[in-house]
Amino acid sequence: MLRLLVGVLCACAALFVSPERPRAQTQASAEPTVSRGPVLLELFTSQGCSACPPADRLLAELSQRPELLALSFHVSYWDHMGWSDPFAIPASVRRQRGYARAMRSRSIYTPQIVVQGAAAAVGSDAAGIERLIRDAAPAVALAIAREPGRADRFTVTIPEVKDAPLPLELWAVLYVRTGGGFVANGENAGHMLTHVNVVRHAAVVASVETTPLVVRIEPPLAADIDSVAMILQGRNLGPVVGTGRLALR
Repeated sequence: MLRLLVGVLCACAALFVSPERPRAQTQASAEPTVSRGPVLLELFTSQGCSACPPADRLLAELSQRPELLALSFHVSYWDHMGWSDPFAIPASVRRQRGYARAMRSRSIYTPQIVVQGAAAAVGSDAAGIERLIRDAAPAVALAIAREPGRADRFTVTIPEVKDAPLPLELWAVLYVRTGGGFVANGENAGHMLTHVNVVRHAAVVASVETTPLVVRIEPPLAADIDSVAMILQGRNLGPVVGTGRLALR
């Protein structure tokens, strides 16, 4: 049974950011080819929800496909059911509620998956998710690189984005590729749960007024963080127009 929660709210946090225009190309340069970024899948899930483990397993399968960027956003609103999800972060609930407002939905639930910031489905509905993936609008590829000699500073290169209303918001998402553990209480009591691409931090790092653009960021890297993703989307959690990821080790 799906778990429902009524409410709509969105809030965003900011990190250090230093935007700059990329260097102009010479006339002899060829017109750049803009490659596509992976389709973004955001699973809103909870260890306290008995309907979520099948969705977690499906996301693990989807995460093996290179054309997809599959992320697990753990929410805390089922913690009162007897088990506090150790992976839940406030940004997950804010992001899910922001999508509810953008999509004019009166409720949020787990497991829910949002595809490319534009459409949602039940997180365990494999056929429905595949349809949303096929119908997803393409996103440009965001190039992420560590600056030489600065393991905590990254450069994000945003190519030209056409037919998208400006300004756009650039999100930095820090995650761990594997997570899980034994659940002692709550609806999943007695089960060992596993998760993939578990988000530990997510925040808006820049308002993008024009493209192309180069942005430098210093995200708060904890010791367990092994991957970073960047998401470029419309303000107030509009459709996703750019995606990128980088494995840190």
